[in-house]
Amino acid sequence: MHKTSLALVCAGLLFIPASQAHTPYLKPLSFEPVSRDTVTLDASFAEQFFVPEVAISNAKFDVETPDGKLSPVETVVDLKTRNVLEQAMEQEGTYRFSTGKRMGAIFRVYDLNGERGSMRGNEKPLPEGATLTEHFQSVTSAVTYVTKKGPTDTVLAASGQGLELVPRTHPNGLFSGDTFAFTLTYEGEPVADEKVTLYLANDQFSEESDFQTLTTNAKGEASVSLNSQGLYLLQARVKAPAPKGADVPVYSYTTTLTLEAF
Repeated sequence: MHKTSLALVCAGLLFIPASQAHTPYLKPLSFEPVSRDTVTLDASFAEQFFVPEVAISNAKFDVETPDGKLSPVETVVDLKTRNVLEQAMEQEGTYRFSTGKRMGAIFRVYDLNGERGSMRGNEKPLPEGATLTEHFQSVTSAVTYVTKKGPTDTVLAASGQGLELVPRTHPNGLFSGDTFAFTLTYEGEPVADEKVTLYLANDQFSEESDFQTLTTNAKGEASVSLNSQGLYLLQARVKAPAPKGADVPVYSYTTTLTLEAF
């Protein structure tokens, strides 16, 4: 996709309500390993955080080291409900771990006699008399940060690709009561007046998730006070026009960022 002006990008983005849909996440066993030179992470799709339900298939798990070099994660074990990642941390500083941009399922939503229906994929024809109302493919990504010995900022910069939650506050070393600030970007441009959901994983056995909704300002920025100790997940969902030649007219992006407050 060619570089698009901010006005056109914002005009083409549509908010998708944060519903009970499977959402990707990456969660390290420790965000700031003290006595080890190796970090282990869990990855999964889930509806409740952080309870793994479905492993992330076809993901290109990568790591950006403190010096800004990008490479595949060294060890990835694929299980049924989750992926287990392991990475040596030779350098001191902050590492960025990601699922990469994962192309997911194609959906078609239609109206038939006033009732809404949906089909997965492009192969089968719509029911006779149905009117196509939506046609999109899911594109998911999940990111988290791990720091060895002391925080650095190199890996916090936006990549300029797809939908990103870009930290303006360092995501490691946060404490209860601290404010975490970020910018929501699409293809490197800020996304204004967009909804972002913050989940607190305070009780994995509860059927209800603790969450609040944030709205980005004209610069795509938002901030939130982390009022409790625990694990947090930020989630953004937007739609944007697919690139020319794609199998669908629209991509539905979901991205998440996992962090912890002590």
